[in-house]
Amino acid sequence: MRAVLPDGRILDSRSTMRKDNTGYDLKQLFIGSEGTLGVITDACLLLPHTPLSVNTALFGCPSFANVVECYRLARQCLGEIVSACEFMDSLCMTAVNENMALASPLDDNHEFYFLVETSGMNQDHDN
Repeated sequence: MRAVLPDGRILDSRSTMRKDNTGYDLKQLFIGSEGTLGVITDACLLLPHTPLSVNTALFGCPSFANVVECYRLARQCLGEIVSACEFMDSLCMTAVNENMALASPLDDNHEFYFLVETSGMNQDHDN
């Protein structure tokens, strides 16, 4: 990020490093200050490609321990293509069904639900 400070000096924090944990996160400070600390004139963005393959699966689980096991297996077996994991209890699923006028995609009611989404660039591997 490059910014012009109120006194006219130029602050250049652009780096070839993708992540920098040293010192203050000036980028977030400047974004949060809404122009009071200076004006951002240049920014580097990482724009990933849109995945060619996106898959979603929803599992019904009888206990929270089963949700944890589903998460462990998803991370172990699916590795880098896991793009999202979420869980809901039965109250959440009921609220979604009633308030969004949607039917549950699973036949039976379960105590917990585990949702996993995968995204990747190789359709043969990711499906």
